[in-house]
Amino acid sequence: MPRFTLVWAELRGRPIRTLTGAVSLAIGLALFLSLQAYGSGYRQAARAPLSEIGTDIVVQREGDRPEAFEGAVFPHSAAVITDDQASSVAGTDGVEATSRALIFWSFQGDDLVVALGMDPAERIGPGRLNAGLRDGRFLRPDDSGVAVLDLSYAEQKKIRTGDSFTVAGQAFTVVGLVDTSRAGQVANANAYLPLADAQKITAAAGISSPTDVNMVFVTAQPARSEAVAREIGAALGRDSLITTPQSFDDALGSTFSLIDRFGLLVGIAALLVAAAGLARTVSANLAERRRDVAVLRAVGWPRRAVTAQLSAETAAITSLGLVLGVLGATAVTWALNRTTVTVPVPWELSPTPHFLAGGARQLSLTVPMNASLDALLIVAAAVASLIAAALVSGFAARRAAGIKPMEAWRVQ
Repeated sequence: MPRFTLVWAELRGRPIRTLTGAVSLAIGLALFLSLQAYGSGYRQAARAPLSEIGTDIVVQREGDRPEAFEGAVFPHSAAVITDDQASSVAGTDGVEATSRALIFWSFQGDDLVVALGMDPAERIGPGRLNAGLRDGRFLRPDDSGVAVLDLSYAEQKKIRTGDSFTVAGQAFTVVGLVDTSRAGQVANANAYLPLADAQKITAAAGISSPTDVNMVFVTAQPARSEAVAREIGAALGRDSLITTPQSFDDALGSTFSLIDRFGLLVGIAALLVAAAGLARTVSANLAERRRDVAVLRAVGWPRRAVTAQLSAETAAITSLGLVLGVLGATAVTWALNRTTVTVPVPWELSPTPHFLAGGARQLSLTVPMNASLDALLIVAAAVASLIAAALVSGFAARRAAGIKPMEAWRVQ
């Protein structure tokens, strides 16, 4: 059995060697855990736009560019989804709930209104906008001839609650104002109408039937989400536009993609380099302590006791490195969580005409970084480090303990 008073005396008596071994492991472990925390934070951020409206998947179909920009037209990312197709989406295995919406552009002289028809009774999708209500009331299931406007749009046009507002030649009474920036910027519009009213407008314009929509919001079983997205895409055909959290991963850019794809490999490589540094330190230390080993053997310590003593010293250094590494990763994660992530919203989810002054408006959502350390990874890294240290120290310690005392004294 190791004598822990001697372990402590050895570590305290050689502080530089102790810290060198511990810090080398701590740096590698901190880098490994921090990279995984960084990746998890970005993955959480990528889910924010859809999670803000309580959905996992947004289903659309790609259409043709409008022939004329007059009256009510569909963006080319929003071809009609028939009632049968929407029902098929809702019936897909793994789908828990769906919500339908109809987005269109209304050209009114020199003005453009982006309008969205929705069912406020639905618990997912644009119905979540009621959380951003700033004045008046939100839409009700039995409403007709009323509208809720985006707050910034209403302020720009100097429109107040109770005013009359025109969409595609039809008058609506403004009953409320909402701050849409708090709803993920998905299906962002200037005016929100009852779904039936929006369907009447687009049917009268000859671009849809009275039961068509062009956006379906889907909540799926977590374990089936990716499979559900693939099945829906296959059912709707090649012109389907299926948005999932992975779509936002792609929108975050190449830097995140690199970290997300290779972060684990880079982290493991850093951990292996740190373990190699620790192994070198341990081996060098044992080589330098041949005289100490000779003394212990001369006073009657058996080889097993010497091996256990030297292995305990290595285990103590490794444990110190693990503690420092976790503390370092915790500090990095804390710093990451003081920052924010700006997630670009794909154009097709909130389309605006490209030919407007300044081009299509790029929407984005800024959310706090939500990085976190994975307890399972910490345990796995700790176990791997301890096993590696045990193998190295056990091998080196057995060799050192096998030296005859007289040989060690002659070498010294």
